[in-house]
Amino acid sequence: MGGTGAAAGQGPWTLVGRKRDLDELSEALGQAAAGHGSLVLVAGEPGIGKTRLADELAARARSLGAGVLWGTCWEGDGAPAFWPWIQALRGHAARRDPSVLRRELGDGAAEVARLVPGLAGRIGELPPSPALEPDQARFRLFDAVAGLLGRAGDTEPLLLVLDDLHWADRSSLSLLRFVARELRDRRVLVVGTYRDVELDRSPSAEPLARLAGRARCVVLGGLARDEVAELLALTGGTRPDAELAAAVH
Repeated sequence: MGGTGAAAGQGPWTLVGRKRDLDELSEALGQAAAGHGSLVLVAGEPGIGKTRLADELAARARSLGAGVLWGTCWEGDGAPAFWPWIQALRGHAARRDPSVLRRELGDGAAEVARLVPGLAGRIGELPPSPALEPDQARFRLFDAVAGLLGRAGDTEPLLLVLDDLHWADRSSLSLLRFVARELRDRRVLVVGTYRDVELDRSPSAEPLARLAGRARCVVLGGLARDEVAELLALTGGTRPDAELAAAVH
């Protein structure tokens, strides 16, 4: 059961039963704003409230003047490599003034432009990239993305959410591992969510396990009985009796 509910006059996005988890993420956000970036992974079963928790953190980040980037992995076939990164960086480019974006891209503009369609049209002509071996080209791309995020964090604290990492391609996870190593003194918090109960049949299991060994992890469990009662009250508009709350719990 996810930790959301709605009641008349309260809007659809009341968060229930995740105060401790949200406080932990908010602490990491505050540390990132102070120049101590990190990677936090939020794990749990389907429907437990991972994305909802990230939504609430994003709202807090915006209220504090931080920028928010978001990318979601695609479950089906056909998505290009680096798909969640493409979404996040495309969203970042769209909200930046071209002169600021050029400064944030720095020497890695050509590499990032190859990853994000339409970027070159916003910042003007780019120098040609040198001919490199695949491993070298991959490293230059990773370094360019990490550099962009770091310089974007100099403009404003930054929260990057990568949702549904259990569906991520290996290239996206490799880039995440690279970026996570570069965050120590940057104003960037990266939050990744994934379903831990499905990893045994996911090609992302091994790289996600390696990431989890280097990251702060928040594992979401079910709601307590009183939290279930609160969720039922928010959803149905009336407080349930103890027997009903216990049965649903």
